[in-house]
Amino acid sequence: MRVSGLLIASYVVVAPVVAQSRGVEVTYGRWWTDSSAASTYSAALYRPLFGTVSYGIGVVHLEDDSLIGRTSTGGELSMAIGRRGSGLYFISSTGLLVRHEDGNLDAFWSAGLGYSVALPLLTLSLDGRYRAEDTNARGFWDLSQRDRTGFVLHAAVSIGSGRVPAGRGARPPPSRVDPPSRTDVYDAARGGGATEDAAELASMVVQTALEVMGTPYQWGGTDENGFDCSGLIKYAYGQHGLIIPRVSRDQARAGQRVNPQVAHLRPGDILGFSIEGHRITHVGLYIGDGQFIHSGSQGVKISSLVSSEGDGAWWSRRWQVARRILN
Repeated sequence: MRVSGLLIASYVVVAPVVAQSRGVEVTYGRWWTDSSAASTYSAALYRPLFGTVSYGIGVVHLEDDSLIGRTSTGGELSMAIGRRGSGLYFISSTGLLVRHEDGNLDAFWSAGLGYSVALPLLTLSLDGRYRAEDTNARGFWDLSQRDRTGFVLHAAVSIGSGRVPAGRGARPPPSRVDPPSRTDVYDAARGGGATEDAAELASMVVQTALEVMGTPYQWGGTDENGFDCSGLIKYAYGQHGLIIPRVSRDQARAGQRVNPQVAHLRPGDILGFSIEGHRITHVGLYIGDGQFIHSGSQGVKISSLVSSEGDGAWWSRRWQVARRILN
């Protein structure tokens, strides 16, 4: 199969850094082939699907420089895995373009790997993909000499939309608290009415979260390289075979409702916080003694719901929801 070109695209991307939020991506690209050159323009709306998987739906415009007057416009569907933080990611896309000159359809697809570096309000990424374009949309299994295939290189810059990750913004002062022991957590769960099995499981879930104390915040992070708020809780439960929703708004609806007062909580309960308005935008894991563990701007840390010192008052004013997974 002939190698027909190299696309070097520089991106200007507007993407939010709020955990589990949507992003708008605007792109420009230059595509050179054996027989022609082209410029591409696109805009897409990206949203998380599950875990570190996100999808985008967008509009694409192609201008073939060597074929004067040939332009085409259409739609594109993309999927990315692991693109919401630093590290390797996989990305693929497919779509249809309508040629303005004759109304014919051209189909395309691309797939490849990339690497991104997440900075406080900026993400830089570079990916290489194989791309095939099917003129007249006959089928990718029946490409003709007019069809173009080759390697695509993308460079991307993602910048903040003016919003900040849950737990950021007006930063509360740091708190200094000592983590409870596994025995303390078990006793607190039993004292709150949990069964022996539920108390033991709660102590293990909390201990798992405590073991990653200090791990940095990473938007979309779900492992020990970095966590966002809901990624930490999903990780803590998932390590013990318990599957819970990925995003904070869904975690704040999971399990059984608990009266959002400290006296009614048990270790392992999920706490939902509203940083903006009444919408749940941050979650934490209750560990007992009026404390919870969560991942915010300062990484995975413990905060208080009852202390007037440190960040306790800041979080207690924003606490809205409590949910119980373990009974």
